[in-house]
Amino acid sequence: MKKIIALLLAAVMLVGLVACASKTTDTPKEETTTESTETAKTEETATEEEPAAETETPETTEERPLTIGLSMYTLEYPFYVTMCDAFEAACAEKGWTCITTNASTDASTQLNNCLDLINKGIDALVLTSWYGDALSEAFLACNEKNIPVFLMDTSTLPDEGEFVTRIGTVNYDAGYVGGFYAGQYLKNEGKDSVDVVALHSGDEVSTSRRDGILAGVEAAGVTVNMLNEYHSASREESMANFEDAMTSYDKIDLVVATSAQHGMGAYSAAEAAGRDEMLIVAYDGEQEEMDAIDNGTGTYLATVTQDPAGMARTIADEVGEYIFNGATFEKFQSAPAGVYGKDGQLSAADLGIN
Repeated sequence: MKKIIALLLAAVMLVGLVACASKTTDTPKEETTTESTETAKTEETATEEEPAAETETPETTEERPLTIGLSMYTLEYPFYVTMCDAFEAACAEKGWTCITTNASTDASTQLNNCLDLINKGIDALVLTSWYGDALSEAFLACNEKNIPVFLMDTSTLPDEGEFVTRIGTVNYDAGYVGGFYAGQYLKNEGKDSVDVVALHSGDEVSTSRRDGILAGVEAAGVTVNMLNEYHSASREESMANFEDAMTSYDKIDLVVATSAQHGMGAYSAAEAAGRDEMLIVAYDGEQEEMDAIDNGTGTYLATVTQDPAGMARTIADEVGEYIFNGATFEKFQSAPAGVYGKDGQLSAADLGIN
């Protein structure tokens, strides 16, 4: 009997041990571990995917204040002063900073000015130059730093270096307009040929203007007899050169001047000498030229007109369009030219030039 009772007690104890073991290895612990592992994996996935979402967001194109470097080849001539003032005013209206330099007609000075502007951390470089082909180093430095370059009234270009666009008057074509007007006037005065003296700087810009004026005169049916050409870089030098010309030639029918400074130099020399037989056709359309045409001695016949302020405002707008909106433009944008003469302001179309 005692053995049977002992066996029964042992069986009860065994059942109790099995029940305890069953409770300590229940599945809830496994589920908790699985849940925490899944949560950890979800967090890791979110962490890994977050940077990818950021890279897909496009860069902002919202407008911001810009700093523009304006490199002027000269501020000695009213044409360029007008251009500079208009560009600075356009920048001010947009809330931009404009840092302006003046090379005073020295190409090496302009190169150094451009490099200094680049080192100031500008957002764009805008320049006007007679010798753009001497500025390769500045163009390349801008390209390396992703600084866009815009050109105003710059005829010659460097062999290396990229730019966004340039705007300006085609010198030969504009000169042709002035020359054609002068030729028509001379023809109406009964002249079939004229003795000519030319005043210019001797560079590519001025020779293109000279050639255009002469071609326009001949296209109007007037033959050109070139007496002499004088190279001068200032009004004073032009005045002195034309004094020499008047000493050398008893009769001068037409003076071809490729800038307002050349034209006004010749005008002052003729006025001082009391010589009024010649007519002057020049280039730039500055106010003092127009005053000489309207109220002077009668020798200042005409001047080719351009729009320096309009060029400056156009480029200022295009800088913003390029930087903020990625706009593209033609490499060369031709600014219209006309002529101001004894008949007032005329366009090429007014003269029948297509």
